[in-house]
Amino acid sequence: MPSDRSIPPIANWWTLLKSTILDRPISRQVGWVVGPFAAMQFLRLISNIVLTHILAPQLFGLMLLVNSLRTGAELLSDIGIGQSVVRSRNGEDRTFLDVAWTIQVFRGLLLTAIMLALAWPISELYDKPELFPILLVVSPIFILTGLQSPALFTIQKRIDLRKRAAYDLFGLVANIAMTVTLAMVLRSIWALVFGLLFTTLFSTILSHFLSEKYMPRFRWQPDFVLEIVHFGKWIFLSTAIFFAASTFDRLYFVGSVPIALAGVYAVARTFSDMLSQLAQRAGSFLVFPKVAAMQDRRDEIGDRLRSMRMLTLSLVACAAGVAVACSDKFILLAYDPRYHAAAFMIPILLSSVWFGILSSFADSMLMGCGRPAPGAWANGGKFVALLIGLPLAVMHGDFLVAMLVLMLSEMVRWVMLIPPSRREKLTSFKDDMMLTGLMFGTAIIIKSALGSFGIVPTIAQWWSMHGLLHT
Repeated sequence: MPSDRSIPPIANWWTLLKSTILDRPISRQVGWVVGPFAAMQFLRLISNIVLTHILAPQLFGLMLLVNSLRTGAELLSDIGIGQSVVRSRNGEDRTFLDVAWTIQVFRGLLLTAIMLALAWPISELYDKPELFPILLVVSPIFILTGLQSPALFTIQKRIDLRKRAAYDLFGLVANIAMTVTLAMVLRSIWALVFGLLFTTLFSTILSHFLSEKYMPRFRWQPDFVLEIVHFGKWIFLSTAIFFAASTFDRLYFVGSVPIALAGVYAVARTFSDMLSQLAQRAGSFLVFPKVAAMQDRRDEIGDRLRSMRMLTLSLVACAAGVAVACSDKFILLAYDPRYHAAAFMIPILLSSVWFGILSSFADSMLMGCGRPAPGAWANGGKFVALLIGLPLAVMHGDFLVAMLVLMLSEMVRWVMLIPPSRREKLTSFKDDMMLTGLMFGTAIIIKSALGSFGIVPTIAQWWSMHGLLHT
């Protein structure tokens, strides 16, 4: 029998794990990214299920278009104000923050004016007259977001994840409470519209409580404006193309497939996007500010962040694999039959999201190194793939092919980011292939094991749901 020395007691293993991983600052920071995010996604999921039992799929299809237009307007006008604060050595200077806030407010006013002017043409373009009053009511949302405190940028710069988590959770709870209440009373698209406006107003007010010692005021200083615009030009291009690439499917499906199918797709995307949102959150609030803080020690960035990336994405790969294997069963249990086509869509969409996760981490690291250009080109490659592939797929009447095009477009973006990431010694093609194999291997093993016991649909049973896309 082995001696006590050869096999340490469980308590010793726990002490070793705690001292080497759990007690490290980066592990606690990852916990503050993942934990609150998981709580928020759980709340969103419950809210989504409740709302789908109250409202018809057509309403979600219409709101999908409204949210895509709103997000698009914000992204198409993004000049990297927040990123400039995070990366700049002047990011804690009150004058710099005032200038950033001033630009942000003017941007909000401009976007509101543009949305008011385009409300009627957009409703005519989609041949949906009901869009006109909705877009008019939604337009002031840009003013509200423009008035948000620059404290949101400084807590990102300081990697104050606790304060950011509290802010996001409070805002989400307010959104759910208001939207569900309005849905029960109104039972129309206006419940979602007014819920969105209320949440934005609440979040704007709440943002000014994040820094009790600082209230922004209008200020204009040319050298700070120039600094923001100089760094922001690539952010502007990258986010503009990112919007085109990430929302083209939503905008195209609303106008080219039955609105009910677009609504089901919106539900599926809400569920599958949870993983990509986690990656984006980790990239924005952890990876990007960490790399930016190390910009004067470039020789240290590669080795340290490559190992952190591999460890973090290994965990994400396992979670993604489990989600791919089990998500169809969840939809069948939680949603009524009107939404069961989403059970077939989600595993494919989650597989697409995996390549988006790899891309998001690479993009955040490169931006922290002061290289936003590769992200712009990679988003451009994704958009071209969608622009060509989706119309061809829908033209032939096969929604499955359209979703495979989505996966292909994410793969294009990922492949284009590998060379610049390798040059910065942040990752390699071999690393990403190992992670991808881990994700798909986990999905196949879990699906086969649980399917054999009837806990989730087998691969064959899942494939048979393909017919729901045509009902």
